[in-house]
Amino acid sequence: MSVSNARKSVLITGCTPGGIGHALALEFHKQGFRVFATARRLATLEDLRDNGMEVFAVDVADDVSVKAAAQNVAELTNGRLDVLINNAGQGYNMAATDLDISRAQVVFDTNLFGVMRMVREFAPLLVKAKGKIFNIGSLAGVIPVPFRSVYGASKAALHSYGDSLRLEMKPFDVTVVTFSS
Repeated sequence: MSVSNARKSVLITGCTPGGIGHALALEFHKQGFRVFATARRLATLEDLRDNGMEVFAVDVADDVSVKAAAQNVAELTNGRLDVLINNAGQGYNMAATDLDISRAQVVFDTNLFGVMRMVREFAPLLVKAKGKIFNIGSLAGVIPVPFRSVYGASKAALHSYGDSLRLEMKPFDVTVVTFSS
């Protein structure tokens, strides 16, 4: 096994500068992890690449993009991933009675179905490593917030999905945690 494959690995979605994913990428890199930082646009990840991290353009709302990322990481890590952090997210502020359904679908496609895509494709790598899945939820998924009904509903669904996923992955020694911030 090469030196780069011996290090613990983490893949983080939504690593746009100024956000949680970007800060997590920097911290995991500082702690010695092999970091795979992702965002929809590769150009937003230049500073992370310049700091020695491996970067990929990944759109969690696109099956082909997520499958390609999983294949790339599998090839680079001998089929293992120690940590998956599902951080990519979409916000939407609108009165519940005035919302645009197509915009709401975009929010759910990123905040919920994007996580499901990532888990589905990376599960074999996480099982092999007995890894960890961290989902970035929101208090808006637990506590109602006016004009955030779509966002809150997507995060409430993420919390429910994470609870079920935790039970399903336990026999494989994969830990699942959903954070609320």
